[in-house]
Amino acid sequence: MLKKYLAIVSFLLLLVLSNQSDAQTLKLPYKDVGACPFECCTYRQWSAKKQTTIYKEMKDGSPIAFRIKKGEKVIGVSGVVITTKAGVVKVLKNNKLGKVNLKAGDTLYILTNLGEGYNKIWYKGRIIAEQVYDDSLFKQISEPISIWWVKIKNRRGQIGWSKQSENFGNMDACG
Repeated sequence: MLKKYLAIVSFLLLLVLSNQSDAQTLKLPYKDVGACPFECCTYRQWSAKKQTTIYKEMKDGSPIAFRIKKGEKVIGVSGVVITTKAGVVKVLKNNKLGKVNLKAGDTLYILTNLGEGYNKIWYKGRIIAEQVYDDSLFKQISEPISIWWVKIKNRRGQIGWSKQSENFGNMDACG
C-alpha cells in the first residue's frame, strides 16, 4: 500500500513540475538598478516642471525628505525601474535572439525598455538585451507594468526619491 501511495505522489509531483511555466520561475518584482527607461534617457541636471515632493526612501508612505519648486534645478542621480508585471512576447518561428536559440511557441518576458527598440528580456532564467520588434518572428501579447523611481539631489545636497519622473525636464539627451 505504501509503495502504491509513493508512486502516486511521485507521479503527481512530476506532473506538477512538468506543467510549470517559465513565468513561475521569473522573480517579480524585478528591480533594474540604474536603468533609464527610454531612448536617450540620461541622469544629469534636470529641471522641475512642477512642484514635486521628494521622499527619504524609495517606497510609498516614506517620510518626506524635501520639496522641489517648479523651475528648480536638481541632479537626476540614478534610478530604479521596478517591473511588477512582465510583458509577454510569443515566438512565432524558430530563430536566434543574440546567441540564444528560440523555438516557435516559446515565451519571452519583457522586463524593461532600454531605448532604441531594445528591451531587457527574461528567457528561461537568462536576461538578454535585444530587440523583438519583427512581427514575422514575434507577437507581443502584453506590455510590462513598471514604476520608475528616480534618485534626486537638490542644490543643498539633500538626496531623496520620486516616482513622478514626468515632473522633470531635461532628461532626454537627444532633444
